[in-house]
Amino acid sequence: MSVDASTRAEPVALSWRIKERPGFTTVEFTGEIDENADFGELRRRLRGPVVFHLAEVRRINSCGVREWVNFVRDLPGVTELTFSHCSPAIVTQLNMIYNFRGAAKVRSFYAPYVCDACGHEEEKLLDVQNQFGQGAGGGKVPEYACEQCGSTMEFDDLPERYLSFLAET
Repeated sequence: MSVDASTRAEPVALSWRIKERPGFTTVEFTGEIDENADFGELRRRLRGPVVFHLAEVRRINSCGVREWVNFVRDLPGVTELTFSHCSPAIVTQLNMIYNFRGAAKVRSFYAPYVCDACGHEEEKLLDVQNQFGQGAGGGKVPEYACEQCGSTMEFDDLPERYLSFLAET
């Protein structure tokens, strides 16, 4: 099977933006984590409590997984690490790769939803503590009304598989 080069998405190099906040630092990642990911400079710059905002990480290949695991395992200046706004690509790795999160806690993640009535698809941001914490729904996925037609949207994956990383949180 051949793929027309014009229909293939071009890889987007990984980049990040550091935002100093009162009491913590946020790092917003964008792009793809692959064999070209070099976390050396970022590792040296991070201190204290850090939040990784991962909404714009769209793809991670096997070499990128290795680089990421080594990165989160060795953050000598970081006292607390939190992952927020985890993209579906990040959730996939959290579910498949032991130690992908290192010592990080997952605060929030995007989950796929689809409306059976009109076909509208959307990723919804789910908060771990509020929607899956003790006494907060018992691990059930929340329901949402479709923004297009008002029907109830369905979770577009197997909850026990997509949410399996929560058992470790």
